[in-house]
Amino acid sequence: MENVWFNPEGYQRTSKHLQKRCLELLLSFATPRGRLLDVGCGTGNALLFTDKQNIEQYVGIDISKDMIAFANLAHAAPNVRFLIGDFLEVSLDQFKRFDNAICAACLHWFIPREQDVINKLSALINPGGYLFLSCAFGFDYVPSERAVQEQVLMEIRKKYPCITEPVVFDDFRFNRASIISTLHDFEIIRSHRIEEPVQFKTFEDFKDWHLGSGSVVYGQFEEHARDSAINDYYQKLYQHYYAGRYSTAYSTGLMLLKKRMV
Repeated sequence: MENVWFNPEGYQRTSKHLQKRCLELLLSFATPRGRLLDVGCGTGNALLFTDKQNIEQYVGIDISKDMIAFANLAHAAPNVRFLIGDFLEVSLDQFKRFDNAICAACLHWFIPREQDVINKLSALINPGGYLFLSCAFGFDYVPSERAVQEQVLMEIRKKYPCITEPVVFDDFRFNRASIISTLHDFEIIRSHRIEEPVQFKTFEDFKDWHLGSGSVVYGQFEEHARDSAINDYYQKLYQHYYAGRYSTAYSTGLMLLKKRMV
């Protein structure tokens, strides 16, 4: 299966509309300056929306070597550095503290270790520095999405051998209380919520959109069965969408945070 989050071309294709628009909006909340850290940087798209003259040093981290290879080609510069690895495992001791950091469309993938991510970011950002944060939020008006995904998942799990407990992407969404309690080292300067329906013209568009959340499903099956299981999952889910029984939406929270003075 092509996992869009580890394939740079697929990621660029899928993220070119909503995700890039959200990233551009997030980075418009303030002007990133000085030393900038980008957690889950992917293909380095944040550099498209920052004034490079204001950036003394940029350090991007992503777990995918393919994403980083793409980013290195697209954004090569003397003051730009990309690292491969899990943010929670990578040592950044060789760098000075950062003036700003970005964690865009990334924090929810660390659940249940999201607090560890915020704590590490807090330790890496200078007091008074900004954190540009966006993450998946629970839906307020599309309650059927989770129910249909769970229904389809359980049908697929009966057909293929599983290695984990059932999980759907909604388990990786935050609500207002959970995200605020996680951010105790930061002051919220600005917040914005985007929640809007997403429509699909073809099955390929539908599959592209769901590849990220589908990776949550993919890992639940034994390796030899994963491709068949996830393909069946997409097909069955699309049947519900085509019949009008399933709707989906993009729901994300954008926040500009300021590291509290010690």
